[in-house]
Amino acid sequence: MTRIDHYTMQCVESFPTPLKPGVLYVSLSYSTSGHTCPCGCGREVVTKLSPARYKIIFDGEVSLRPSVAATGLPCNSHYFITRGEVDWHAQLDPAQKARAQASDRRAVETHRAPAEQARPNWWGRLWRRRKG
Repeated sequence: MTRIDHYTMQCVESFPTPLKPGVLYVSLSYSTSGHTCPCGCGREVVTKLSPARYKIIFDGEVSLRPSVAATGLPCNSHYFITRGEVDWHAQLDPAQKARAQASDRRAVETHRAPAEQARPNWWGRLWRRRKG
């Protein structure tokens, strides 16, 4: 396969098989986006859309933030998609990869923490039912 330099956005319920090169598929129902890796390896890259992870910006062209570090793929690609264009960055070394994964875990935990604190545990729900 050849390298991909530009992506267009297509909103879908679920991703087609196979993914078409150069298309960034966005499923609002599943809060995910998917595309083929721009390096040309043909592998699929799926990103979870959430305030703690990835976001899509559409202003006539599509952008995906933050950068995609495909550390789980053999190509180890690292890039941004900015206004449809692929902006390549250096591959992550093992230490950078570990820091990025730890940062991702912290972001998810921080995002989940307020919601989990707001929800009473099963004992609290049972206690409220008995009192109510």
